[in-house]
Amino acid sequence: MFKTTTDAGLAGNPIDEVIGSTIRYAALTSAAKLGIFATLEQDGPMTLDELATAIGAGTDGTRAVADVAAVLGWLTLEDGRYRNGPLAERWLGKNAEYDFTPALLWAYELTNVMWELPQAVRDGKPTQSLWERWADNPEAGRDFSAYMRVKSRLTVEAIVDAVPLPEGARRLLDLGGSHGLHSMAMCRRHPELSATILDLPEALADTGAAITEAGLGDRIGLQRGSFLSGDLGTGYDVVFLFEIVHNHTDEENRDLIARAAKALRPGGRIVVLEDVRGEQLDEHNAAFSLAMYACSGDRTYSLPEISGWLTGAGLKTVERIALPSSVSLVVGTK
Repeated sequence: MFKTTTDAGLAGNPIDEVIGSTIRYAALTSAAKLGIFATLEQDGPMTLDELATAIGAGTDGTRAVADVAAVLGWLTLEDGRYRNGPLAERWLGKNAEYDFTPALLWAYELTNVMWELPQAVRDGKPTQSLWERWADNPEAGRDFSAYMRVKSRLTVEAIVDAVPLPEGARRLLDLGGSHGLHSMAMCRRHPELSATILDLPEALADTGAAITEAGLGDRIGLQRGSFLSGDLGTGYDVVFLFEIVHNHTDEENRDLIARAAKALRPGGRIVVLEDVRGEQLDEHNAAFSLAMYACSGDRTYSLPEISGWLTGAGLKTVERIALPSSVSLVVGTK
């Protein structure tokens, strides 16, 4: 898409690809932010003038964004009319099985975060954490939560299949459970199980309605607040920390797991779902860890680090369970 030379000896130089990736990223996230995909899904094919008017934008800018989206296959341009292409129909919009529009909207906000990365590296941490940003821009927080919800739908069944519940388990504490998908899936799979989801009020804004709609209101309760301090209760058979620890420091995670261990009955289990850092550098994990640093000043952690938190909290055994994705379960038994 962005070629600075046709010289055969320099063709495909990596700098061109970096710049081209930036342009593709900007086009797709901007198309989502401008409502181009949603408008075309709702109203059907449009001319350039019609599309620009519908999204409240100028024709030159609309063409520039839409043409790149068309080159990439997310839109098509035929007989002077734009429409959603196969990729958009598969992954975006109300008619898609998995609507990843929130992912593109979150990626748009992530651009602003990553723009400040050099200064965050110099300072040792970002100027604002995600949570502080969301206080000023709650729409971005809602986009992120919606992205996590649809992303989790892709993996929830495989995770539930792999979670090793203690024998006779009755009570689950889901720390940072947000959308509630994992607790709902666990309760559907195990009729004897009840769950409590502890998370910030804004993260639980839509969770109660989803639980009620699933018919699980009598088995899943919501507790609004922060899990970063205070007593977590007692008598739980299992505690979930799903995609939590990469957002917190080593000290915070050590304290959190110590308090979670106190909430367990003997024989209970802490189950950590995490993108575990390996001994060798991995492209996905390295990129994810960088994003976590830019967002909150934190990072991904290795199995020895996570295991150390668990054993340090008095858990007797630790095992890692691989999943058919980039994440793993790390399970500690009390």
